[in-house]
Amino acid sequence: MTREDAFILWLASLGIHRPWELLARHGSAEGVFRNGQVPNANTDYLAELVNRTKAAFTGDARFISYKHGDYPKRLATIPDAPLGIFVMGRLPKPDKPAVAIVGARDNTQYGRQAAEMLAGELAAAGVVVVSGMARGLDAKAHSAALAAGGETCAVLPCGVDVCYPAENHKLYRQIPDNGCLVTEHFPGFRPQKWSFPARNRIIAGMADVLVVIEAGAKSGTLTTVDHALAQGKDVFAVPGRITDKKSAGTNELIKQGAHMLTAPEDIFLALKIGHDDAPDEIPQKISLATEEALVYACINYDPASVDYILYKTGLNIADANRILLNIELAGHIKKLPGQKYIKS
Repeated sequence: MTREDAFILWLASLGIHRPWELLARHGSAEGVFRNGQVPNANTDYLAELVNRTKAAFTGDARFISYKHGDYPKRLATIPDAPLGIFVMGRLPKPDKPAVAIVGARDNTQYGRQAAEMLAGELAAAGVVVVSGMARGLDAKAHSAALAAGGETCAVLPCGVDVCYPAENHKLYRQIPDNGCLVTEHFPGFRPQKWSFPARNRIIAGMADVLVVIEAGAKSGTLTTVDHALAQGKDVFAVPGRITDKKSAGTNELIKQGAHMLTAPEDIFLALKIGHDDAPDEIPQKISLATEEALVYACINYDPASVDYILYKTGLNIADANRILLNIELAGHIKKLPGQKYIKS
């Protein structure tokens, strides 16, 4: 672990809301540490934290900070990206397409068949299948990807050394050999109620598109949809019977504009797999130039300061202000007092 990564590990351990604002203000995690205005800003705590974290790792488990070259590029662009992730196994190569598949824990045979078919065919085509290793359809998606000889990534609501739920112990052992386990939580952390929706932003962030297979009208699965939309990702939903409560949420998503998913080819088209010269037939939720998309990815429904945007994008103040004005005039964001922005 480098010196820089050690300070990032320290900052991540504090659980501070919007730590990127502190980084923008002080220039680096070490700058925050030297300022001494946050808890546990002392060398004894730092050394003990690093040693304790290293001692908890087994096998190839490791900490990857946002400064490290292996930090997933997709994840780096999302609002409130984790300062670092704990990984066991092999992270997907950045150029490999990735699809997040999520669905109900309490599901139907139809949902299970859809999850296994979609995940299996996507994995066989070289697509990384991302999910949350929850019981139900998440587990089915991981298992089908492995059975197809493909690669899968499980994002955990707990420490990388904790198997949750316990019934998925076989998957927990298998996945690092054919993909990876990923979490933002320190070793030993047990899942909490709040860590599941927080986990969902990383599931969406690790993928190019999101697929929802079954979800009730008030399913927690739908928080992943909110995160995917905030990240500018396309959302696909598998339709279900109008009499089936398990499909009420997915059917409603389709009514609201999500892409209807009826075959793996719908995803292949969106990812342009086997369609290199095909027109862009999948409408985007928002169409922006490259730099504008970079800025837009920094803005969520919590106010984001200009300093934060500059820090995340590397743009100069003049270009950032020009781009922010263009996105604001297009109606995608709103400017708040104090030079802060939120999504419209």
